[in-house]
Amino acid sequence: MNDNSTAEQNLGAIRGLIERGQIYRAVSARTALIGGVLSILTAGAIYLNDEVTRILDRPVRPRELAFAWLVVVFLTVIVSVLFLWRAARDSGGLVNSRRMKLALRTIAPYLLIPAAFTGWFLTTGYLGAAELDLVVVWIAFYGLMLLSTALFAPRSLALLGWAFLLTSLSVPVLSDIIDNRVGDVPTVLMGVTFGLYHLIYAALNWPRKPVTQ
Repeated sequence: MNDNSTAEQNLGAIRGLIERGQIYRAVSARTALIGGVLSILTAGAIYLNDEVTRILDRPVRPRELAFAWLVVVFLTVIVSVLFLWRAARDSGGLVNSRRMKLALRTIAPYLLIPAAFTGWFLTTGYLGAAELDLVVVWIAFYGLMLLSTALFAPRSLALLGWAFLLTSLSVPVLSDIIDNRVGDVPTVLMGVTFGLYHLIYAALNWPRKPVTQ
């Protein structure tokens, strides 16, 4: 009986997420714009220092690279929460606890390995010049996280997930080419994926008219 009740609640939560797809698409587009701009600025600053002119009189160190991108993630998450809160205030009932719990349960497993790998990198991994490995893990699992929401999220979000995942899989083939052409492979990959991909997503999904529910 409890299993049936839980299943019905989950189906109701999924239905609610699907019904509000247009609102979530608008929120995700605005968040993608902010995250994309922050990522482009961060990647540009690191690349400028490491490959063009020494702003810091030295290359950006591995842990500094990781912390810089973690700050970008933190700021983007804050912006996303603010956008969701505003959408909930305007439309009413958007941030339903059951729907939110379902979404968090869906994406949580895909955060475990990146979190563990990042912790390892910040403690000892940075000593082995594993920046590219860290970046590939971030890109791959971000793509998997987006794909895990395909059941209830807008289709465009799943396509963005495929773009991230396929990019991570192509790194063994493309890394030498990127290194020979422009250098600083980890920074270029972060700028292209979390920067450029998010800006493209925002442009293609930006609401053309006020979103109501």
